[in-house]
Amino acid sequence: MKCVKILVALSVSGLATSAVGQPPWKENRPIVSVKKELYRKYPREGQAALVFVRYVGPELRRMETHGLEIRDDVHSSRGWRYSQDNGRTWTQLHPMPSTDVYYQGKEFWEGGGAAVYDPKSKVLVGVWLRQVAHGGVYNNFTYCRVSEDHGQTWTRPRQLRYEVGPDFDPENPLNPAFLKPNQAYMGSNILLHGNGTLIHAVAHANAPGDPQNGKRVWKMGSLCFIGKWDPEKKDYQWTPGKRVEISPDWSSRGLMEPEVAELRGGRVLVIWRGSNTGTTPGRKWFAVSDDGGMTLSEVRELKYDDGSRFYSPSSYHRMIRHSVTGKLYWVGNICQSPPGGNSPRYPLVIAEVDESVPALRKRTVTAIDDRQPNQTPVIQFSNFSLLEDRQTHALELYLSCYGEFPGSVYTANNYKYTVTLK
Repeated sequence: MKCVKILVALSVSGLATSAVGQPPWKENRPIVSVKKELYRKYPREGQAALVFVRYVGPELRRMETHGLEIRDDVHSSRGWRYSQDNGRTWTQLHPMPSTDVYYQGKEFWEGGGAAVYDPKSKVLVGVWLRQVAHGGVYNNFTYCRVSEDHGQTWTRPRQLRYEVGPDFDPENPLNPAFLKPNQAYMGSNILLHGNGTLIHAVAHANAPGDPQNGKRVWKMGSLCFIGKWDPEKKDYQWTPGKRVEISPDWSSRGLMEPEVAELRGGRVLVIWRGSNTGTTPGRKWFAVSDDGGMTLSEVRELKYDDGSRFYSPSSYHRMIRHSVTGKLYWVGNICQSPPGGNSPRYPLVIAEVDESVPALRKRTVTAIDDRQPNQTPVIQFSNFSLLEDRQTHALELYLSCYGEFPGSVYTANNYKYTVTLK
């Protein structure tokens, strides 16, 4: 499959103004320059073109996953392709199963998520999710799997557990003994910590302090799993950390889509997506760990480094430490006024993380893309894959721009953003 390339130069510096009271991304001197190009065009109306990109080994090995989204969060017409030369040449697209599967007539969502290559074990480590809506709630279960051929084939997924419970039985998929314990929605990344362990934070875990836990559509808890390579078993041994939880008065859907980063000195930072409530506007939430993810501090609101607050919709975010600047960056949506649930998902910004607080450095907040006057109010700059090009050291984002055209929100192209740090 060839990628359509239509270049659009984004004048990020043109977004800056000196108007009093403007949000920081309109006042600040931009810390990046941005080039946007059409990477994959949607095939027909009502179909979003999906592309997810990652490095899957040492040196320049990349993999792309392609697909279509026609209904919410179900990925079909999926395939992967592989490159050993940083994307200059690619293999043919190999088919992958759809994310919707059926057991005893009941629909489940099953598919892989974040992955990282571990040079110590020389394998690619990935997380995998099984989800089923049943009994008025979403039931989520996170698994780990490994690949010895850079993501082309995988071992059978093994469940990450923090409670006692049986394995999944495809002959009895809705067994309450399986559904109730070990609720866990996979996080957005797997951190390769400087101490040699892997750290993965899961969301929507059972919250012991919540009397309504069993009735929640989304659970309020979260925790980290710490993985250590066992050379004899040729697999990772995962240890669950202590759980934290958030009040439903702070985030109506709990702690969502955690992203993990290592701070200077080895501390661990976890940032979650939240969702507004009747008393709390949309925010991002964070906690830190001084013991490699085993215990987390109390959950707190993520703010700017001057202590001021910002609004953020219930949307995806990522962190990345740049190999040249050495700085940690946060990429996500910040909005000017209180959001309503998932919207608005614009602008998409990048900001340096003040690792001593931690907080976002307000003077560095820079727009990567923002809604233009001719674009629909439901346009989304979210749900992106992110990497640093190992040769040019530019950041690359691949983003399906839902809502960019009138009509179906799923009529969406996939774009590549090349973000160069100044």
